[in-house]
Amino acid sequence: MEKIFNKLKYLLKTLLCFLIACMLLPIIILSFVAAHYSNQLVYYVLSTKYPNLLISQSKKIRTLIDTPRNAGIFHFLLQIRGPCDFDKIKQYYEQYLTNARDKAGYLKFPKLRQQLVTCWGHYAWVKDSSSFNVNNHILLNTEVYRGRSVNDGNIQEFVSDLARKYIPSDLPQWQVIVIPTSLRASTLTRETEGSSEPVENDHYYILVKIHHLIIAEEDDLHISEMLMLEDNSDQLVVEFGDTYRRNSRNQNLAYFVRKPHHIENLLRHIGQLIVNVWSKFNYNFESLETPDDCNRLKITCLSQLLSLLLFILIQALISWWNLRKIAKKRSFQYLKYRSNTLTFNQLLMQEAKRRNLSWKIAKNALLTSCHPVNIVSTLAAIIVQININGIILIPYHIYCELFALRELIFKGQTTLTSSYCGRLSIYVPLVVYAQIEFIKICWELFKAPVNIYEELFEYTTREPNILHMKSYSGRKIVSFSKSIDAQRLRQRVSFNKDFRESDFTLACVAGAIYDYFKTYADSAPVPQTLNTTCRTIAKGYFTERLGDKADNIGGVVFLQLPLKIPDRKHVQQIHSIIEKIRSKQVMIYLASMGQTKHDMITALLPRVLTKICINYFSFNFPVTITKIHGENSEFQTLWGQQVDDVLLFRPPQSKTCLSLNIHRFGDKYRLAIMADTELGPDHSQISRSFENYMENATL
Repeated sequence: MEKIFNKLKYLLKTLLCFLIACMLLPIIILSFVAAHYSNQLVYYVLSTKYPNLLISQSKKIRTLIDTPRNAGIFHFLLQIRGPCDFDKIKQYYEQYLTNARDKAGYLKFPKLRQQLVTCWGHYAWVKDSSSFNVNNHILLNTEVYRGRSVNDGNIQEFVSDLARKYIPSDLPQWQVIVIPTSLRASTLTRETEGSSEPVENDHYYILVKIHHLIIAEEDDLHISEMLMLEDNSDQLVVEFGDTYRRNSRNQNLAYFVRKPHHIENLLRHIGQLIVNVWSKFNYNFESLETPDDCNRLKITCLSQLLSLLLFILIQALISWWNLRKIAKKRSFQYLKYRSNTLTFNQLLMQEAKRRNLSWKIAKNALLTSCHPVNIVSTLAAIIVQININGIILIPYHIYCELFALRELIFKGQTTLTSSYCGRLSIYVPLVVYAQIEFIKICWELFKAPVNIYEELFEYTTREPNILHMKSYSGRKIVSFSKSIDAQRLRQRVSFNKDFRESDFTLACVAGAIYDYFKTYADSAPVPQTLNTTCRTIAKGYFTERLGDKADNIGGVVFLQLPLKIPDRKHVQQIHSIIEKIRSKQVMIYLASMGQTKHDMITALLPRVLTKICINYFSFNFPVTITKIHGENSEFQTLWGQQVDDVLLFRPPQSKTCLSLNIHRFGDKYRLAIMADTELGPDHSQISRSFENYMENATL
């Protein structure tokens, strides 16, 4: 009875939260309209007042909360096998980035040359980039670090020291620092009997620093282009008998939301049907694409005229939309050209001219169709067609339907897909399953308000910790663990669907954070649970150059991470928490993906209110965990050298002070940490503890 009462109580709570959300919906819509037009007004005023600046219109969360002191500078560290040829590296960056141009002759990535400034609390780009010098951004390290040459023993401290330094504010906010592992920088060779040969097993590092706004506002610039990386694996690695490989997609947080498969199939079938109908229509009536491409179709009747007008309208809309996208990409460079751009009416006239359509031809087609003889012949053809299909061919149609029904009963499918039975056999299951999925989505939407309320306000721990007691400088330091072999881990620990490798990894991270908090036990209590945010990034983020940049970035979930020394009970506890996240945070995950791809959340609220909310929640969630995953660890530079390791250091934002990035490429684990300088130098203890637990923890 008590269980039924609790379920009823939870249902009433869910209903109440849903009704409150529905009542707030008109306010949210008004807020969206007010925020949109107020932002447009601010952009217009600033653009008019400062014509030498291009005001940033990015609505990313980092853009709203960034400050010059606490800027969102992403750091990438590449370990590359082979000799270091700085001149070749610089040549590739100039050819493919700084000097690259599109087909129209414009710079492909102009913001790599432009200075980033702030104007009335908004970011802006300085249009004049004549002072750009690539030598300020492609740098070769020739210095020693604390009296020693840079090597694998001190590379961590050296990179942390580089991360601590700001990029000069009068320069575009990106840098590529090439770090040879010896003092002889550009051509590291070995003298052998009077000849020079490359040193075997040599390697060097490249540190890439880039402001998040460059990636956000350069639509065609991908991280892979900044890193000069590509995936050189020809095929996925398949290991028979390896349960991890078969279940890896289910183990990852990246795949805990199942896509609406049946709705997607239904939409795809409808899309294919529309494409087929349009292709047939295009073949019969498009005057520019006749079979022989010589004798164009003559417009002799009203149906041909209407079809041609439809083609002209659609093609003009496509051209107009493409011009709008070009105008958006060209930004200020396109404004000079924009005054001479064809208007929509001119595009219509241009398409009509291409198809030899004139008022005289349209008038003749209309008069021809309205001629009494043509009207009578058209009506006669319609009557004959109705009689043939409705009377004469009825037995044949019945035979086809019965034959299709017989095939469906005995074979489960039919070759007569054009029959009614064939169409019903395709679309009825799709529609039924799509409706079931739609009902499930509606149920998730109904539960979304209460789930969001509980995750943000009820389930979050209020335990104080040392991270809440520090004041932060905004400068960043980094640390990273050594590479850990996952095969040895699986030999030492047996995993299954209820005891996953990803859960064990999170337990090791929790144990490492626990050890860090214990060093400050005299100053602050060690919490039992820590509020964290988690998201995933796929390997394609580093290697793909096509498609949406956000496709490889997963949504955010809230994880209350229990802190203790890893053991079997601890891993099982984390597993149960992850399973709860899968069931309760679906809409939070999808909403965060909507923000990542379409700036959905920040577009609904005014900037000031958004900043207040972000600062409040980032104080309660001081740690962010990112899982970077890939099926293999195969990377290669554009100039042909093998890449042994790629590390991403995501900068913590707002009042978040610690960013933990778990890299899982193939069978290698590494933890990369970026923290505020106030957390150092003990922040490196987290990476050391992570190594210790991953290699030595016994369950």
